[in-house]
Amino acid sequence: MRTAAAAPAVAQGLPAGADQLLTQLTTLGSDAVLLLDPSRLVVWASANAPALLAGSPGGEVGEPQQVARGSSLAQLLDDPRAADVVAKVLATGSPARGELRQNDWRRVLKAVAAPLLLPDGRRQVILILTDITSERRLSRAHQELIANLSHDLRTPLASLRLMAETMIGQARDDPQASQMFAGRIAAEAERLHALVDAILDLSRLEAGVERAQIAAIDLWQVASEAVEELMPQAAQHQLTLSLRGTPTRALADPARLARALTNILDNALKFTSSPGSVTVTVGRSTGRPTLSVRDTGSGIPPSQLPRIFDRFYTGDRSRAGRSSGLGLTIAKQAVELQGGEIKVRSAPGQGTLVRIILNSP
Repeated sequence: MRTAAAAPAVAQGLPAGADQLLTQLTTLGSDAVLLLDPSRLVVWASANAPALLAGSPGGEVGEPQQVARGSSLAQLLDDPRAADVVAKVLATGSPARGELRQNDWRRVLKAVAAPLLLPDGRRQVILILTDITSERRLSRAHQELIANLSHDLRTPLASLRLMAETMIGQARDDPQASQMFAGRIAAEAERLHALVDAILDLSRLEAGVERAQIAAIDLWQVASEAVEELMPQAAQHQLTLSLRGTPTRALADPARLARALTNILDNALKFTSSPGSVTVTVGRSTGRPTLSVRDTGSGIPPSQLPRIFDRFYTGDRSRAGRSSGLGLTIAKQAVELQGGEIKVRSAPGQGTLVRIILNSP
């Protein structure tokens, strides 16, 4: 791989000082720099360009793409807008910029191009590429958060308003109808209360306001209390909820661990159809204390597995009324704050296995 120090030998025929300028550009940060001729062929490339262009056509995902002198821009960047940015610079002689999608949207690059005039009058283009994938993902997550939060708040609020109007209108003189609507209002209010509590809970976890109180605890006790708490919910859904394993010691925050396990169990019970079962197992996995929750539900498609811990993500929005989409997010945050980790294994038609892996005392 070429280094920035080799730039003068590679980029021959540049104006005085241009080679130093190119080298300095590569030391300003993680930006990659390409020097292109009017045919959009590489004259010079910074040492970090191959890593930034990893996964482009001609290399596997994550494999650095070789940037040899004479390579075409189309070989290195699979977004045609890259050529448009360079063409604009060549046509106008002024800087241009754009946003590129690389490797099927797995990487987002900011492209800034500027003209470079050679002593013989030929014009070349300096193209600076910056990886802004994390920024765009964060922005997209924020937009999804607002959209999902608006949806999850608007639905119960609309129901509350409609039922209240019915109670003071058509059902005003019907005690039976009024009682029915009052029960529904109480249920919707409880749902709103749970949603707000979950949002505040997640906010405190992410802000680091709460500190984990780590101690040597008995996982069996935490698991048995969580199972006992959710046994009525399991009975309501006509599901079997059971606890297996042996008493196991672990380093954890009992309150946070109970919260995480309860959220995972609640999620499993909501998305497992009757007749079905949810089983909690206490023991060790790869030598570490582990709490496992296995359900006989419909399973999770591979395309959805990477997103199940995202805020408000429910996979199927038609089932969103059964879950706020925050339970697994809170569980993951709570477990990781204790130095543990959560692993999920699932497949359509084969149920789901969620494991909380902790540290030994």
